[in-house]
Amino acid sequence: MWAVIDIGSNTIRLVIYSKQGGQLHSVLNKKYSAGLAGYMDPENRLNPEGVQKLVGVLSEIRSILDHIHVERIFPFGTASLRNSANREEVLDLVREKCRLDVRILSGEEEATFDYYGAMHNGINSSGLVVDVGGGSTELTFFHEKQIVTATSMPIGSLNLYKRFVEGLLPTEKEIRKIRKEVRSHLEEVRLPLPREELVTQPIYSIGGTARASLLLMRERFGIPEKSREYTRKQLSEFLEITDENIKGLQDSILRAAPERIHTIIPGLLIFESVSKFYGSRSFVVCSYGVREGYLTYLLEEKGGAA
Repeated sequence: MWAVIDIGSNTIRLVIYSKQGGQLHSVLNKKYSAGLAGYMDPENRLNPEGVQKLVGVLSEIRSILDHIHVERIFPFGTASLRNSANREEVLDLVREKCRLDVRILSGEEEATFDYYGAMHNGINSSGLVVDVGGGSTELTFFHEKQIVTATSMPIGSLNLYKRFVEGLLPTEKEIRKIRKEVRSHLEEVRLPLPREELVTQPIYSIGGTARASLLLMRERFGIPEKSREYTRKQLSEFLEITDENIKGLQDSILRAAPERIHTIIPGLLIFESVSKFYGSRSFVVCSYGVREGYLTYLLEEKGGAA
């Protein structure tokens, strides 16, 4: 068995995997809502409270792993730690207090591992994988089963919420600002091939925001449990927020994804903006993502060496 620790901007997750019949299977999956992106000070440093939060969660994970035999532990960090000005200081403390050597993924690496994870879901030979995290959004364009562009945008569900939303859910005015911000970043993405050759139907979405979006679409539109696909039209209809439907929308989120009540709408706006920008009309939510892609890479490409 192998343990993967995913230190994200919104959540920290421990997943222990085994391999059966050549496929990875999760035997333990534990999530912590840490919200590290919310602990950045004006100098873009993880503040003492955030460091304490991180060390506390990782200490608990370390204590769990001390009682479970795993072959290797693979901890990695994404946007919040990647962009933190005091990253090395924080990593040294984690190494000292938690006995964990955390690898920080670059934005390009994160997007690449997203694709490796999505490959386990039987995706098409060409298309786009989108991972909306708390502090960044990764776009991986692939053509004939080869990555052609893997990029990361510094916008995510949590940092957009912090920047643009004053209440629990965004107002119509705040939604317009978020959409404008997302589009400005999309316009900076450069592709080596025409977008119509790269982005086919559907968009493959991965990560916590993607999984929460599927729960919301099922709750709202009665999508069957075995289906992992919904349309952009359904997503846009869900995002039609008005004073009249705000209470019902809030209740819907609390039923389906309560821990993401404040971040889910900004995250969905990113997915909607990406699909509109590239002309995709539907989404398929993948069950595998960056964690599985990262582990697959280490086990298959490097023989398990970190």
